[in-house]
Amino acid sequence: MNYNLINLKTSQLDKRLIDSICKLKNSHWKTSLKMQKEFFIKNCKKKDSHSILVYKKKIIGYTMLRKRKLDKKSSYLLFDTMIINKRYRNKGFAKILMNYNNLIIRKNKLSSILVCEKKLVGFYKKFSWKLSEFKTKNSDKYTMSYNYENLYNKKLSLHKNIKRKI
Repeated sequence: MNYNLINLKTSQLDKRLIDSICKLKNSHWKTSLKMQKEFFIKNCKKKDSHSILVYKKKIIGYTMLRKRKLDKKSSYLLFDTMIINKRYRNKGFAKILMNYNNLIIRKNKLSSILVCEKKLVGFYKKFSWKLSEFKTKNSDKYTMSYNYENLYNKKLSLHKNIKRKI
């Protein structure tokens, strides 16, 4: 399998790459390409990180890690938009991209948090993500974390809730 993994900050993305990312996202979340681009422009900050999986010169996988502040001293990465092109699912590409994402998180010496549906909890657990003790506002969504000890030891212990069970 000949593939490339690229990690770029938002400031390093050109229009062509943004268009390709938005098209991939739109193949799963059926809104409109225009709305995907508007979301991207509105929500991506210059220092956000974009993990891109390229296979046969085509973007087939993508994750955005949005760097956010917990407080004045602490940051974390909000794990957003994990997607693999439908034609390339169940071929090991999700594993490649998830392991790469975890590497990027560790390399940045940060923790990461994601919100997902119940059916995806098992998938993320395979990659050492842990079901968080923090409940989301939406009871159908679950919060998970990676490299959590780094974040927990800083400030989140002050906001600890009852652990969620599945």
